[in-house]
Amino acid sequence: MKRSLLLSLTVAALLQASEIQDLLHKLKSAPATKAQNASAKIANLYAKKVTDKLYPDIAIFGTYEHYTNDTNLRPVPPPEANRLIAQHRPLPFAQNIQRIGAKFSMPIFVKSIFTLRKKANYLAKAARLKAKLDLLQNEALLVGAYAQLRYLDELQKALQARKKALTKTKEDIEIKVQSGRAAPVALDKITNIVNSIDIALVNVAANRAKAQSLIQALVETRPSHIAPLQQKAAIDMSALFAIEPLKAKAQAAKKALQASKEQFLPKLLAEGSYAKSYGQNDAMFGKDVDRGYGYAALKLVIPLSKSNFTDIQIAKAKLMQNDALVAQKRQELVAKAKALQEQLRLNEKARKLAAQQVVSQRNLLTYAKTAFEVGRMDEEEYLRYETALLEAQTKLAQTRLQKWQILAQLAVIYGNDLERIVQ
Repeated sequence: MKRSLLLSLTVAALLQASEIQDLLHKLKSAPATKAQNASAKIANLYAKKVTDKLYPDIAIFGTYEHYTNDTNLRPVPPPEANRLIAQHRPLPFAQNIQRIGAKFSMPIFVKSIFTLRKKANYLAKAARLKAKLDLLQNEALLVGAYAQLRYLDELQKALQARKKALTKTKEDIEIKVQSGRAAPVALDKITNIVNSIDIALVNVAANRAKAQSLIQALVETRPSHIAPLQQKAAIDMSALFAIEPLKAKAQAAKKALQASKEQFLPKLLAEGSYAKSYGQNDAMFGKDVDRGYGYAALKLVIPLSKSNFTDIQIAKAKLMQNDALVAQKRQELVAKAKALQEQLRLNEKARKLAAQQVVSQRNLLTYAKTAFEVGRMDEEEYLRYETALLEAQTKLAQTRLQKWQILAQLAVIYGNDLERIVQ
């Protein structure tokens, strides 16, 4: 029976310990994450669309045309017209013309297309990195909210323990007041502290609802049994990840400038078309006529436009802007990461001191309660010991919360998946 109970408790503990893992796993398939991934996919498709410009652009057409005067189905030189007339064959001129055919165009060499493809690839990379960064930020929000719930649970237990102890003391004081061995003001003092604890419990409940609401907004789940968080792996601080999307955009801006300059390079294009035309009642003999006509051409185009110079200036300005943003972001992240690492080091020291203080205050409270019961300590001094223990327990819970808040921020800066770090 004992073994079964122990097994049940162990399984329950494992399930609770994996709750944060389950929440982080759900986040990867949450609507917000799907939207971020869709944005990255759209950026990839835009990059593919630039590559598509290297393929032939083919169109099939069909038309019915009516003219007020006879119009040629295709160009006819005078020798051919004379020969057709001599042979009493219809001329390719009519007022009603039907055409069916196809045309195509294709770049043979346009240097800027290859550069624009590289630009689009960098923009797609930036979108993918931004999607990952958004996921990491949501993970940090989720872990922060979960740690907040754990802090509130610890605070609630501490408040309830103090309230229970004070309620028992209040009952003893009520007896003393009724028997005339204590002044009524003593009851008012302890009642005031109990009321303050009740107010604090109401605030705890309100803050818990906010944290649960944030988690539900992220993963459509409201956790109820909050297990202690544990760190199972260290933060990899080898590279600043949060700057990567901006760096990819800066690389795209560099390619955009190169493409703007390449607009002045000659472009070699191929194009062609073929149409089968039908005319009703030709201009000479009133007979129906049909002719096929097509062409293929290679074009060498050298762009000379004042607006191209302006495009280069705009691209230069955007490149300078992106480079400045990257430098600014790097400076901010380096400073923030350094501060967070120092805070984490100090937090570890503060947690140890806070834990020792809780033990010390609990021992002092035990002594104070005994002294108060035997009349060697007045009520006000005893209540200070109760308050001091509550403050020490609150401080310890706060340092635990701050640890996870710091770790979550560092995970975002350095691109760490919190599912690998937290359990």
